[in-house]
Order: sequence, then C-alpha cells, then structure tokens
Amino acid sequence: MLGRTQYAGAFLLIGDALAWLNVARDCFSDEFGGLTRGLLTSVFNLVVGVERIWHLDQMQDLGFAVLTGGLRCPERHAIGGWRRHLRWWEVDEFCRRSSPWHLIDGDDVLVSYDEHTIPRWTRKFRINKGYVTTRNKYMRCEKLFYTYDVLKRRYLAVRATPGDWGLLELAVRLTRQTLLCGQPTYLHAIFDAGASKSDAAVRGLWDLVDEHDNLDVTVRACRYPHRLRRWKQLPRELFVSHYEPGVSVNAPLKEIRLAETTTVLKDESPEDAVRTIICREIAPGPKKDRWHPLFTTSEEAAFEVLNDFRARQHHEQAHRIGVYDEFLDAVPCGYDKESPDPKRPRWQRGGMQMIGWLVALLYNAVANLAEELAGDYGDSHIRTLRRNFFNRPGTLYQTAKALIVSLEPFRGQEALIPVIDEFNSRGHRLPWLDNRQVVLSLTPRTRARSGP
Repeated sequence: MLGRTQYAGAFLLIGDALAWLNVARDCFSDEFGGLTRGLLTSVFNLVVGVERIWHLDQMQDLGFAVLTGGLRCPERHAIGGWRRHLRWWEVDEFCRRSSPWHLIDGDDVLVSYDEHTIPRWTRKFRINKGYVTTRNKYMRCEKLFYTYDVLKRRYLAVRATPGDWGLLELAVRLTRQTLLCGQPTYLHAIFDAGASKSDAAVRGLWDLVDEHDNLDVTVRACRYPHRLRRWKQLPRELFVSHYEPGVSVNAPLKEIRLAETTTVLKDESPEDAVRTIICREIAPGPKKDRWHPLFTTSEEAAFEVLNDFRARQHHEQAHRIGVYDEFLDAVPCGYDKESPDPKRPRWQRGGMQMIGWLVALLYNAVANLAEELAGDYGDSHIRTLRRNFFNRPGTLYQTAKALIVSLEPFRGQEALIPVIDEFNSRGHRLPWLDNRQVVLSLTPRTRARSGP
C-alpha cells in the first residue's frame, strides 16, 4: 500500500490533464523543468477546490501529490514562479492547440462572445480601469474575453487584455478566429451591449457579415436616450404580444411585445439602416416596462432571434461557475509586480491567460464527465461533482506496473461504473511514477445486517 488520500475521485480527470500536458510540452520551452508540476497543480487545484495558491502550503495529501506530478505536495513558491514567467506567445500557442474547435467543424453553431472582468485592488500599481458590474463603478481591473458555444455549452477560446479594453475592440477579431479555426457551416454570433457602444463597431461587424455568406450577427443595442425615445414612439400596432410562463408555478403569464424597425447608424444613410428588433417586457404593477433592443443581420422571425439571443444566458452561467466553483477571479495578475515604475507597470498576459484557459478546459472536461455518469448529472455544476465524486477518500496501491486507486464505498458510487470502465480501458500512465498505469476501482458497499 502506498498510502491513503482524500482525493481519490480526482483521478477521474487525470486523462484530460495528461492530454493538456502533452500539448504544453510542444508549446513551452520549460527551461527550468517546472512545466509538469506547474500545469498539473494549476489543474488539480481547481478540481479539488484549493482556492488560492498559498493554500498549497497546507496540503499534505499523498493523492494530491501524485496527481500533481510527484510524491510530495508542491510548494506555492515554485508554482507561483512558473506562472509568473510564462511567455505570452507560448501561452497563445497552447491555447490554439488545445482549443476544441472540432466541436463546431462543419456544423451550424450559435456562439456567444463576452468579457469577464476581474477587479484588482492594488493601490501601488496604476493599472488601467474598466467598468466592473458587480461593483457598479470604474476601477482597476483586467479582463478575459471568452468564446462560448451556447448549443453544446463548451468554451472555445480565450483572450486576456488590460482593463480598459472592451468587447467592441475584439468583436471582429474573435469572430474571424471562430470562422477561420472552427470552420462552421453557419455561424450566428451573439454579443452583449459591450459590442455596440459605438456605431463604428456595429458597422465593422456588419461589414464582416458582408464578407462571409455563412455569418449572421446579433448584438444587444445600447439604450442611448435619443434612440430609446424614438423606439418608445413606435406605433402600438407594430408590436406583437407573446406570452410566456411566469417566474413560478402559480405566477401569471409574462407578456412581451415584439416590434421590428430599422436604425440609421451615425453618419450613414437610411439605405444602410440596421434591422432592429424591439422587445418590450411588460412589468406588472407600478414598475416601468423594460426595453431590450437587438441589432441583427439574421432573417429569422423576431421571436426566433430573441430566443437565440436569450441562449447566451448559458454563457453567463458558465462565468458564474468559473467564479464560484473554479475561483476564476483568483487568476494571476497580468501586470508585472516587479516593474520599476509603479505608475507605468509592465503588462504580460501569459500567466493570466494560461490559468483562465485552464479554467475553461476544466469546465469542458467536467461537463463531458457529467454526461458520461449513470444518472441525472448532465447539468451538474463542478462543485456538485466535487462534493459527490472528486473529493472522496480512498487508498493508493502501487505494483510493479500499476497504480491502483481504490475508492472507499459511498452512496451513489454506481454512477461511476461506466466512467471507470471507460477510464481503465484507455490505459493512462504516469511518467513520474515509472510510467505505471492508473487503475481505478470501487469498493462494493456492504449491506447492513437484518438480524441480531
């Protein structure tokens, strides 16, 4: 027996981690030999729930040590140093090679593009400011821009930027990346209002649609006062009512009214007006109605376009899972804390983008695992699977050719049977344990005696 561990179930994801490690070895120079430990620790920190890097000093679990590439738990100084010295061009190469573009190859897809703002509380370094929605103010921050397939609910790409960047600067670039790398048959790109803050940005997306016959774009329009007044003056007969279920079982039906019009962008002629769908959400009682305008190039009916845009809520939910289940806001800083001038710090997105992309890769891997479990686990969050399966005690047995991970019996372990059978058939091997094969096993549950 090698020893006991509290994270026996986390070995279910060792196959994905090894695949990412193999890709990383082709992308990173690894001059100091910290790639294996740094990448595996960064992955399994998220799996088992280590919220901050300095919590590594308290880890003494043998299973966690084996998962991260050794027989002793890693030290936070070594892992932090590896993250700080990642080169951005090597991280970009890793992101390109590990992006799951095969998911949309030759398919009709609906892709959402959105930013996630990470506030920074430093007062020493004067980094760029951006708008942080959770604080409702402009403050020092950095951003991660994600590309997300809302139909398959998987991340496709990421890009890290300073805090003063917006979606309008990257909208065209990210859409081109999806068309070039993903090669979809048809792409419907959806953006939040950050991509429509300027009419020039909207026109840039519309020009991109003119270049590609297989592209449509839907953008939530900014509710600027002069345009909102014009939309509210539309004739009543233009609006078509639709009724949807209320927020609860016994709640009254929710009414929304849809109308179609066109909007002339700044310094453009009426012939180039943009198709606009106005959604008026009727609020009960003394509350004001809510207006949701959408710019779109799609020829679908107004209600279908609205439903397509609503699907980006899956992207918002993925952001929440990243924050609360994978500690996305704890990614390394992009600004260099060793900069000689704190008023003009250097900025290098390598470590920040790398960990942000590992968060996305793990989200995809756990979603794939949840679909393979026996039972109703398809839409489970990462913390649910962590509580039920990953953080489970077990025993490690080492033989001449294998590392056997035996999970202690627990309620609901039958859901793991198809996953473990598939895992063992793939023959995953650990290079840092003399290339031993990892074998997972369940311990049968003993039935309670029915007599004295």
